[in-house]
Amino acid sequence: MAAAQLQLLPLVPPLAERFGAEFFRAVPERPGVYLLCGAEAGVLYVGKAKNLRRRLGSYRAARPERLPPKLRRLLSAVRRIHWDECASEAAALARERELLLALKPRFNTVGVHPSLPIHLGWQPTHDRLVLSCGQIVPEGGSCHGPVSGGRFLAAAVLRLLWWTLHPTLGWQDMPRVLRRGPVPVTWEFVLPPVEAAEVARRLDEFFQGRSPELVEWYVGGNARRPRFERAWIERDALRLWEHFEKATSDGDLC
Repeated sequence: MAAAQLQLLPLVPPLAERFGAEFFRAVPERPGVYLLCGAEAGVLYVGKAKNLRRRLGSYRAARPERLPPKLRRLLSAVRRIHWDECASEAAALARERELLLALKPRFNTVGVHPSLPIHLGWQPTHDRLVLSCGQIVPEGGSCHGPVSGGRFLAAAVLRLLWWTLHPTLGWQDMPRVLRRGPVPVTWEFVLPPVEAAEVARRLDEFFQGRSPELVEWYVGGNARRPRFERAWIERDALRLWEHFEKATSDGDLC
């Protein structure tokens, strides 16, 4: 039965056949969000893109026999595509989050439910830097929060710090829990006292809204890494930068 069902799938990319080349040429090469919709089921999937034409073009060219089953079902069900241009990738990310919480599309699995507010903490000791995240305010050291979606922010901080403190190690060397989660409640970086204090200072200044130097330090310290690793680093750095800009404009950093 499964083999017979697979044979019924179109052999050509479903979106290319359904919408045509002119439709995709009209998509702007701008940051934004896009909504993949069914005939009657409403919004099936919400995504964001740095370049809308390039992202939607990747769906257009996708061949069903090479896709994961879930993505194959999604593209087979799409009958309408809408998009909304945004001023920047950071603005598109924020808009995507709003739409995911409001619409809860059935093909999205991340971001459709509000996350619990989290406190981020950090404390230098004589031989290490201890970072923590949780719903309870950590004792001792510095703290930032509560932050909605703070686990994603904490994961970005931990990964970026790991990259920066391990310049000779690569993606395959990163602890699995930092790559895939869940975010550990505490994490320790073994560091000399002076270096631990310096990292804590950068965290203090960033989360007190005094300077975005932390992000610049992360990105600049990893500029020579392979392209794949830099893409991962830049994505996490964008999350931190977006948090800094939003929080400073709203007055939430203190």
